[in-house]
Amino acid sequence: MPIMEKLQAFWNAAGTDGYVLLVCILFFIYYLIRTLYKTVVICSPYKEENAGRQEGVSVIITSSNREWELKKNLEYFLTQDYPQYEVIVVDECSEDDTQDVLAELQLKYPRLRTSRLFPGTKFRNTKKIALHIGILAAQYDILLFSEIDCRPDTKHWIRDMQARFDENTAVVLGYANYAPSHGMNMWRFFRFLRFLKMILFVKRGCFVLGDGRNMGYRKKNYLKEKGFSKNTHSYIGYDNEMVKALSKGGNVRISKKDSTFVTINNGNKKTWKGDYTYYHENKRKWPISALLKSDLDRCVRFLFYLMGIYLVCKKVLFPYTMIGIALVFVVEIVATHIDIRNLKQKRLFFPAVAAGFAGFLYRWYFTIYAIFTRKKWR
Repeated sequence: MPIMEKLQAFWNAAGTDGYVLLVCILFFIYYLIRTLYKTVVICSPYKEENAGRQEGVSVIITSSNREWELKKNLEYFLTQDYPQYEVIVVDECSEDDTQDVLAELQLKYPRLRTSRLFPGTKFRNTKKIALHIGILAAQYDILLFSEIDCRPDTKHWIRDMQARFDENTAVVLGYANYAPSHGMNMWRFFRFLRFLKMILFVKRGCFVLGDGRNMGYRKKNYLKEKGFSKNTHSYIGYDNEMVKALSKGGNVRISKKDSTFVTINNGNKKTWKGDYTYYHENKRKWPISALLKSDLDRCVRFLFYLMGIYLVCKKVLFPYTMIGIALVFVVEIVATHIDIRNLKQKRLFFPAVAAGFAGFLYRWYFTIYAIFTRKKWR
């Protein structure tokens, strides 16, 4: 029997299951093409636009009742191998010994400058006010931002972050993740995926995602866009909304160089839960186009698995359907492993495999959890 007649006979016998199979095949092809595209984008090299010229840099960090983290992490910012920079720490209404710790460090490091919001400030959230004070105090145009629970992985963080700036660069986004440790690798993997999403967003010209633990922009663009003036009182948006606003003034670039990576030196449960819910509360503000770019591939993969399992249960091309399901899973793991190696990450392969099996359960749980905790970010 000719092939076309066999296909016609199969189609007639399959009934409505034939349409499910057809959609499943289309999803399969779409997924393979998108995975290849994403891997190429994520692993593509770049040149440093400003490597030959060193501009002055102001590093701005806020701290609220975190004296022990000041002692543990601030020196990593103060001992960078770069000739012209300052570190500005804004004390955000601390009532512990933060001022004593900063005074002691200033005696040792002249680059350290400090400012303070006094306790009793009549605002529920003071993060943006503290950042604004630090930005106004900065003497250099390039501003780098991090948090006091972080530390640069190398002494070249400032040098190589500023090397991503040229005159047409408005924002530079870097990578920050938790330190490898037992029990944290799944959350490290999810933060790794967020950075991959940031790379793809920038490639597509979608500027809705930033990371206040490792990013930079120019002071002149901040002042031109009037900073946080549209939303001073809420905590949320001090990083993501600035990426969107400042992208109007120039290019947004990513730094994938491992010398610019930052480690979050705080892996307690409260930190990563807050991190995840903050991300989801920000996501609620994204336009529909950004949400589609963010979740379409995941939805396609989920629907493919769902339809594939349905076809397996109905015994429609049973061996081929099983091979297709296995192939999608293997392609996902291989592509993720390539991304992990390209960004020189450690101990993320097995979390990637685990997330391939049950990652959607984690995402749904924390998506729902974020709904009930959103008030803390307002």
